[in-house]
Amino acid sequence: MSRALHLLLEQLDNKERQASAELTAAQIQLQQMQQQQKMLSQYQRNYSEDFHARGQQGLSANQFNHFQGFINKLEVAQTQQMEGLHTAKQQLEQSRSAWLAVRARKQAIETLLEREAERKQKEQDKQEQKMLDELTLHRFYSQKKDNR
Repeated sequence: MSRALHLLLEQLDNKERQASAELTAAQIQLQQMQQQQKMLSQYQRNYSEDFHARGQQGLSANQFNHFQGFINKLEVAQTQQMEGLHTAKQQLEQSRSAWLAVRARKQAIETLLEREAERKQKEQDKQEQKMLDELTLHRFYSQKKDNR
């Protein structure tokens, strides 16, 4: 049983490393998506401010349509980015859950192995104590026998 548990622990250790790498990748992906969202929002804000500033100076219908069309495209991109951000958050949570599940299984196996080692150590200690008791008893009777 102990050998099987050690093999299982080794497999779970590999799975934990893989799950940890996937969790790290998901965290990085989310951070990148958040940074892109922030940059896109800032760009959209700057472009809108520029649009309003130019609008006060007067715009031709063509310029107005161009600005308005680009702002609409930015809003679509913003919506898509938000959807991507939502997906990245879900992926992060799935990765975290998978990592935690593997980690919990690994810890359970480690606990079993520790208990098994403790049980074996107690059994060995018992055997040693029994041998010492028998040796002591044997010496005691031997000395008693020699003293007669």
